[in-house]
Amino acid sequence: MEESIQVGSNEDKKPRTTYVENGGEDIISDLPENIISRILSLLPTKDVIRTCVLSKDWEYKWTGIDNIDINDNERFSLKTTRKTSVVNFMDRIFILSRNSKLKRFHFMCQQKYDARRMITWISAALMRDVEDLEIVYKYEGVVIPRCIFGCVSLTNLKLQLRCTFRPVRNWFSNLKVMCLAEVDIVNEHAPDTTQLTFNFPVLETFKLYKCNWLKVNFVQINAPTLTKFYVEQHSDQAEVDNFQIKISGAKFLKFEFYGIRKNGLHARLLLKGCSDLNHLRLSGEIVEAMAKSNQGPPLPKLNMLKRLEIFTKCSNEAFLEFLHSTPSLEYIWLDMWLWNDYDYDSVEAIPSCIASQLIEVEFNMFKGERSHIHLADFLLKYAVRLKKMSGLSRKRSEERRVEKNFWARLKKVFGDGDFELDSSIKNMRDFERLFGQ
Repeated sequence: MEESIQVGSNEDKKPRTTYVENGGEDIISDLPENIISRILSLLPTKDVIRTCVLSKDWEYKWTGIDNIDINDNERFSLKTTRKTSVVNFMDRIFILSRNSKLKRFHFMCQQKYDARRMITWISAALMRDVEDLEIVYKYEGVVIPRCIFGCVSLTNLKLQLRCTFRPVRNWFSNLKVMCLAEVDIVNEHAPDTTQLTFNFPVLETFKLYKCNWLKVNFVQINAPTLTKFYVEQHSDQAEVDNFQIKISGAKFLKFEFYGIRKNGLHARLLLKGCSDLNHLRLSGEIVEAMAKSNQGPPLPKLNMLKRLEIFTKCSNEAFLEFLHSTPSLEYIWLDMWLWNDYDYDSVEAIPSCIASQLIEVEFNMFKGERSHIHLADFLLKYAVRLKKMSGLSRKRSEERRVEKNFWARLKKVFGDGDFELDSSIKNMRDFERLFGQ
């Protein structure tokens, strides 16, 4: 009688258990590959690379990551220079990668690389349907692949890159965040037209930093979901004065505008194109430039504006003139650093927002100086709906009758229960301790 032999006993079917040198159990190595890849993707890329030396089984596990975050200031290998180790890794990750999808590709560069290699890496990320792409590179010569405009997987794009954009009408259909710095945006249809129109159906944040619009004087942006629009320009070229961006469809828009101390007309044109904005942050220099400019259209009416923030020094005349264009304003944030004094008794027309809408005023760098107190006293006197004024501090050494009257009036209003001085002041005793006569 032949003896039957059973192949594959129950013991053979048990998962293999690996033990490390200190006697502990290696659980991670027995996890499914997709879980290991996910865990590695959550780690810093430089740490992920180091797993290749753990054992032969781990030599290529890093090739399954879907997040690549490279800063070439960090050393990837002790055997080569930083630049060479970065180049070797970037080439290997895109050649050996087992993932057809890439969630994130961030590349922060201090070194100068071959432009063709940079283009190849960016193209490889786009071919893997990258969702979050961020490149910081200060050298010229890199040409952005045109396929980037039709990349439907992109939801987050940040480029600080001296490159040229030659956009098409419908670009970045699923993009939610776009930040462009030092990018030249060129109109390929000039001279037939100097206008460009872009449709961003789901864009939420749009930031432009030192970008140049070439052969363009009007940009129409249709972005119904846009909530944050940031512009910083430092060009004093004449053509900037004729440039306008108009945003349509945005209902709760926060607009931050920096730079352009001389070109008040350009600032007016930008605000005219964003007349439905809800939250505005401006430098004091821009407010002054708009007030002084005698060219072009007047200051636009910002009927939907509820919140205004002005940082850096601003003249009182320009500040009050700007408030006349914000009839619905409810909140003001002011940076009082180097704020000049002003005779507020000479104000002929009180802005309607102060007289009927203003609810809260917040000061930054309020040191209790006369110029600071005079402005706060003016707002306290005419803002009948004011419920909160925060950021105040007292400087008794410079107080005269007007300043003392302000603190007395503030105390009276606060004592009536209609005024909240500061979130840190809980009751009348705190007020007496900090601001008592």
